[in-house]
Amino acid sequence: MRQEQLPQYWFCDAMEQEQKITAAAILRRRAQSEVPKIPIETLPVCQIATAANISKAIRQRFAQSPDAGVMKRLAKVALDPPNPFNPNARRRPKQGAVTLVALIFAVLGLAFYFNITAAAR
Repeated sequence: MRQEQLPQYWFCDAMEQEQKITAAAILRRRAQSEVPKIPIETLPVCQIATAANISKAIRQRFAQSPDAGVMKRLAKVALDPPNPFNPNARRRPKQGAVTLVALIFAVLGLAFYFNITAAAR
């Protein structure tokens, strides 16, 4: 950043200035560079945060989102991306999703098998 853009009170180099640097001098320089106060009447009126306004904003936000459904989100995680050239083509499952489902079924199958064989003894 160039020195001209920064506030005056950041640069208190005693080598360049003959005056002694004190807290009062820094506060005086800071007061000169502050942003002026804006009257409240000039500011735009904001909406009051009521339950109706918040629920309306949430409905508008979800209406803009085309991928808000749970099944669409699960399909996005478990299936390959759709074919842009043939939107009616079937989406194949991702390899990681197939592996995960196979492992879950293997664990469930082994748990079922060992519970059945333990009960038969």
